[in-house]
Amino acid sequence: MSAIWNLHPPRGDAVLPATAVAALLDVVSSPFCADALLRAVQAVVPVDYLSLVSIQRDLPELVEGSASRPHERSVVTRCFGIYRRHYFRRDAILPLATQLHHQPASDGGLALHCRADELPDAGWRSDIYEQEHLTDRFTLLHAPSPGSVQAIHLYRDERQGRFRSQEVARLLDLAPLLRRAHAAWWTGSVALNTRPARVVECEQRLQRIAPSLSARERSVCARIAEGLSAKGIAADLNVAPSTVITLRKRAYQKLADARLPANRLGLAQLLN
Repeated sequence: MSAIWNLHPPRGDAVLPATAVAALLDVVSSPFCADALLRAVQAVVPVDYLSLVSIQRDLPELVEGSASRPHERSVVTRCFGIYRRHYFRRDAILPLATQLHHQPASDGGLALHCRADELPDAGWRSDIYEQEHLTDRFTLLHAPSPGSVQAIHLYRDERQGRFRSQEVARLLDLAPLLRRAHAAWWTGSVALNTRPARVVECEQRLQRIAPSLSARERSVCARIAEGLSAKGIAADLNVAPSTVITLRKRAYQKLADARLPANRLGLAQLLN
């Protein structure tokens, strides 16, 4: 039987190793969230594998995987493929994920600890846990945004042995901070993936309400409305920052002449 805990906001008196803090700070900006999360966990408790799984409409999707021994990273992908094809519907996290789907995003979440010998399906134990010599799984389940449930799975194998009770306690102390770091990364990742579509929408609105702007001026103003800096816009458009500043100056003058907002906040309010 899996042990289940409700998570609470991080304790103000929690003390973490400096390496764990540094890794948590790296999570948001890291292109590989799983690696940064695994480094943070390993600074507190030894862990062999970490997988990030998104659960949408009761279907799990592997987002990323990491391993303490990089050459074994494929273990995560291989095991998830077997799990997804045959066993995920027997997993205790699915009904819990359904509950979280209908709750607002918060500092809460759930943690679960399950030993290999407690799994409800002998095939699941044999095909994944026994095949890869895994002993148990510790899971952090949370909803970083409404309707989006994410799981952080931590696995130990026979080289480390099962999670001991004091290690589970340390993971429970760390879990709220892991949740916050992962939620920040997930939110930023979603925003990054949807930004191109939002920029196109902003450019289309500008073409309707400010036809005097050139195409390049619209491109700059749309990105200003999305919060990009001059350097960020320059990188996005592959031009020099000085070019962005010149285009911004021209666009602001045209907007002011048309009695439209001619500043960052005004553009954001106008176009979003």
